[in-house]
Amino acid sequence: MKVVIDEGVPRHLASALIEQGIDASRFPRKWISLSNGVLIRACEAEGYDVLVTNDKNIADQQSLQGKRLAVVALPHNRRRAIIERIEDIADTLRRANPGEHIVIEIDGTRTIRRIVDGSVVEERLPAVATFRF
Repeated sequence: MKVVIDEGVPRHLASALIEQGIDASRFPRKWISLSNGVLIRACEAEGYDVLVTNDKNIADQQSLQGKRLAVVALPHNRRRAIIERIEDIADTLRRANPGEHIVIEIDGTRTIRRIVDGSVVEERLPAVATFRF
């Protein structure tokens, strides 16, 4: 699995994910300020499987239906709290499938959204520990 970390996410997440056995890369400088649609296409063109972001609305703004990319949205961008939950984030990434948008909330709930037959379907993953500040 090849993962890219969005520009608003702490860059330290990439190295922490590598330690978890995930091929993670920092956000390429050439992608700074791309619109969500262009960003999703760029991720797919570069062979990424998952985009990790803080943007919980990206799937509402851009359909992931038929895309090879999954998007995982973190609850915030506080480095310490994110790194403390690295195992849970890695688990979420491993569960992500193409075309899915997974939102991790501060309380640890994880929701998968995907489009099936033109309708949005939501599914809950087992919750993880609460993110602390």
